[in-house]
Amino acid sequence: MTDFSAVSARARGLKGHLFSKRELETLADAEGLVRALAHSGKLTIAENANATEVESSLRQTVKQFRTTLSRWDGAAAILEVFDGRADRLSLRTLLRGALQSAPAESRVAGLLPTPTLPARLISELGNQPTVRDVVSHLVVSGHPDGPRLATITAEHAHPDLLQLELALVQGLGARLRRVRGDSVLREFVMETIDACNLVSAVQLSAARELEAGDCFVQGGASFSREHFMEVAKSRTPLDTLRTLHHPLLEGTTVDARDLERRAERLQLTHLAARTREQPSSSGPALLFMLRLEAMVHDVRALAWSHLLGTPAELVRSTLVTP
Repeated sequence: MTDFSAVSARARGLKGHLFSKRELETLADAEGLVRALAHSGKLTIAENANATEVESSLRQTVKQFRTTLSRWDGAAAILEVFDGRADRLSLRTLLRGALQSAPAESRVAGLLPTPTLPARLISELGNQPTVRDVVSHLVVSGHPDGPRLATITAEHAHPDLLQLELALVQGLGARLRRVRGDSVLREFVMETIDACNLVSAVQLSAARELEAGDCFVQGGASFSREHFMEVAKSRTPLDTLRTLHHPLLEGTTVDARDLERRAERLQLTHLAARTREQPSSSGPALLFMLRLEAMVHDVRALAWSHLLGTPAELVRSTLVTP
């Protein structure tokens, strides 16, 4: 079995370089947000940078942390999990942008490069005129999701975005199931698949033309196929989830768009507990990477919200970092 003690020890040493929730909440109130980010010492950025330059700084920070962790035993499996998660989100954004004929710069904004989806390829995909062109380029580049998406674009002249997104979830599931690690890593993989299935089921409830049974992804633990089908066939999917007493629906009313963010918060809570229980496991490294993911989401949201003049209290409510 892979020994994760080295990479997790390094991750514990790096965690102080991430923003805490308290720091992010303070930044939400800052009049000079970018200046505050520059003075934090946690991002390399000029005091007069714009939101796009903040995103560029975040990409560079992720690259540096990834490079640092990759030098330690046990890192490969952990980075593969997060590369898969990043690829899915990036491809979803790129496909959505192509369907909407959005400007190339908006399609690639905030996307994080990975070994299977490097910056050059992201830029090329962002410039493709149609979804079919995006998918064809993915196939030629050898990306693992290319053939799966090509099947859809070959069968449908105007593919539905949900079909494409569900195919990306299937691809992520296949990628994660190949990862080998300890019990903490396996649990994290199962939680990730469960969260994807839950969101897919809610989306499918409004798409009666798709066969829900074909969309369930194997490899989860707490959200069974039976529950998946029950939610997917419901006309009130969130109410159905509440009857199943799913933890993502605890507390205040939520809509489907909020589920992914809640799932990430729940994973952060679980990982923090597992890290305390098993400090030499993959937990600390997984927790660091998940907190890094959350920080990128939160700082990016802060930068654009500041530009748009979004009220600070609304910004704080969207923070993922615990």
